[in-house]
Amino acid sequence: MTKKEIHSKIHFYLAIVVAFTLPLGQLTALFIGLMLLNWLVEGDFKNKFESVRKSRFSWLFISFYLLHLLGMLYTHNTDAGLFSLQVKLSLLFFPFILVSRPLDVEKATMSFIVGCIVSSLIMLSIATYSYFVRHENNFFYEGFSVLVHPGYLSMYLNVAIAMLLISNSKLNNIKWIKFILIAFFCGILILLSSKLNLLVLVLIFFSCLLYYMIINKKYIIGLSGLILITLSIVSVLKFVPQISGRIKNAVSALTSVNSDPSAAESTAVRLLIWKASNDIISESKLIGVGTGDVQDKLTEEYKKRGMTGALENNLNAHNEYYQVFIALGLVGFLLLILNLCLPLWYSYQTKNVIYLAFLLIIIMNFLPESMLEAQAGTMFYGFFNSLLLFGKSEQDLK
Repeated sequence: MTKKEIHSKIHFYLAIVVAFTLPLGQLTALFIGLMLLNWLVEGDFKNKFESVRKSRFSWLFISFYLLHLLGMLYTHNTDAGLFSLQVKLSLLFFPFILVSRPLDVEKATMSFIVGCIVSSLIMLSIATYSYFVRHENNFFYEGFSVLVHPGYLSMYLNVAIAMLLISNSKLNNIKWIKFILIAFFCGILILLSSKLNLLVLVLIFFSCLLYYMIINKKYIIGLSGLILITLSIVSVLKFVPQISGRIKNAVSALTSVNSDPSAAESTAVRLLIWKASNDIISESKLIGVGTGDVQDKLTEEYKKRGMTGALENNLNAHNEYYQVFIALGLVGFLLLILNLCLPLWYSYQTKNVIYLAFLLIIIMNFLPESMLEAQAGTMFYGFFNSLLLFGKSEQDLK
């Protein structure tokens, strides 16, 4: 084997391991670092940077990280800013690595799905052991999701379900396995109890069924599926009190006229944080407060408003759009929107349906969480955003 072939194989296997370990929440950052090291040791920088130069989207993605780097020039909390840059390194590395060395999309996504299966089985095993040995019920939400935060893992599973529904993989020859896996992931999503991602799951199924009805003109099968989904939703709300309780609390918070500043319930505290974020943004609209000063500004606002629930838990903006707007102002907010909407339009035009679904799931998950403030968010988004856009099929790579 030539030197290039050796590095290509290392690149491929490390990427497969990265995809696999993402749902496990273990060692992913290490394997990303090894991918970068292999990319650097391989050399061939002239051709690599030529690939990057020719790609409009790679520069769009890289510029988002560079803007955070620029935000260090006027930040006061340098330590927090450096930590933020460290967390977001995947947003910088993957556009360089994967545009210059594309991967087999199908194999990487299959590895990710297997990782989701293994992660789910580990959590089920731990919860079962806890129930029968310790007599503790840890089958829901944070008690169940011991590997990755339930919001992030729920997002991963929704992407995995979309991949299974959309992709033309080898699993199409054994469709019953796909159906079993989708049903299994749906069950895990119910246990994870992420309100937003349960809604996303419903939207995925409704969208797929409507598309199936329109394209294949099989209206009876499609309507039967829609009725089945509706009955499933009603059943879950009736027989799973943990989920119905969380949804009732969310509805109560959304419809409440007077907000309690000491509120700690997830939806209620988010609404309070977003109001506080609006005031911070109004003071520095154009360029924001700087990469490292977001949490300090939020903490000041929490104290001023008596938001003890948010203060005690040191909560961030819990919305990626607000988080970026506070840090980098209107410039950063618009760049984030461009990073999402331009690839979204491109994926629609090129009929890259899996990438389209991925971006829509990301856009929705950015609403209740500052996803890019944790490595579980940046590594997942950075890897799959570049993989699904720049990746190729096995035939194209030959």
